[in-house]
Amino acid sequence: MVSEPYGGKLAVQSTGSLDGLKTIEISKNYAFDAEKISLGAYSPISGFMNSAEIESVLDRSELPSGLPWTIPIFLEAPEGISEGEEVALSYNGLKFASMSIDEKFKFDLKKLASGIYGTLDIAHPGVASILNINPTLISGKVRLFRRITGDTSPAEARQIFDSFKWEKIAAFQTRNPPHRAHEYIMRCALELMDGVFINPVTGEVKPDDFPPEATSEAYRHFVQLFLPPNKVFLSNLTIAMRYAGPKAAVLLAIIRKNYGCTHFIVGRDMAGVGKFYGRYAAQEMLKKLDIGIELLTFNEAFHCKKCNGIATEKTCRHEEDRINISMTKIREMLRDGRKPPSEMIRPEISEILEKYIKPAN
Repeated sequence: MVSEPYGGKLAVQSTGSLDGLKTIEISKNYAFDAEKISLGAYSPISGFMNSAEIESVLDRSELPSGLPWTIPIFLEAPEGISEGEEVALSYNGLKFASMSIDEKFKFDLKKLASGIYGTLDIAHPGVASILNINPTLISGKVRLFRRITGDTSPAEARQIFDSFKWEKIAAFQTRNPPHRAHEYIMRCALELMDGVFINPVTGEVKPDDFPPEATSEAYRHFVQLFLPPNKVFLSNLTIAMRYAGPKAAVLLAIIRKNYGCTHFIVGRDMAGVGKFYGRYAAQEMLKKLDIGIELLTFNEAFHCKKCNGIATEKTCRHEEDRINISMTKIREMLRDGRKPPSEMIRPEISEILEKYIKPAN
């Protein structure tokens, strides 16, 4: 049986018409959030957060109800908007949702950035982004009129999992194309679960990450050629990748619980960037908060020359015979015109990624 939604039910919100409403244009990342709010992916949240909700999340890592929550979902206020209005939300000139504005307020951006990312170092891409936004925010319930992405919704995913008769469902979170360590983790999960939901984040990512199109194409190829069709479901999650380490990992786990997953795979440095977070900080926070989804935790995987296969420090004793696997290293090799070894990534996947890489000058 699929997992119960976070908070007990999916907070799905829809509207029948946007006629007569003042229209406000919002940026891509906010539009993605608005869609996911309305589809229930962020349940129990039904709108952009007000000041009290943001304060609660930043100060206590929970909603005012006491339910654990780590990342505030907020919206910048455009010009000419007042409390009490109902407006149409537009992205790229397409009206797609309505929003009832219940609060307009200023928020301390330094508190917002440090509360989310645990630092005010502008070398962190999330910090730099937050400090440049409009400090006036608006909150209110969001209702969807039309979708702006082709993502599977939580309700649709639940129907699919039920049709497969899956009871134990593991979510595989990634923002990168699949390399050998990812493959190892997915195959281990498949041994234990009825099915694996591969749900790559394909919204906005860091400039040095592979573009979402590369990740999508690589996973489609990998799933079609190498994984059993009755054990895997692949669908994108089009949201901005929040590089907040353990706090982002909690939000990503909550989303997958809303999609119906019973288990959440957590490897090394999930949602991390640079050296801002500990290698297994995400695992530690998820164990501490207990959001009602079982964890499948994995240590860093590598190729061992002596063992002649993928292993972790739990299963291998040969410290000097390891080939470390990282997408950063794979990107660097492709950028330099070098072929990554097959111990790191399948040649077929490497060929796909070559199309998306910009050669080094």
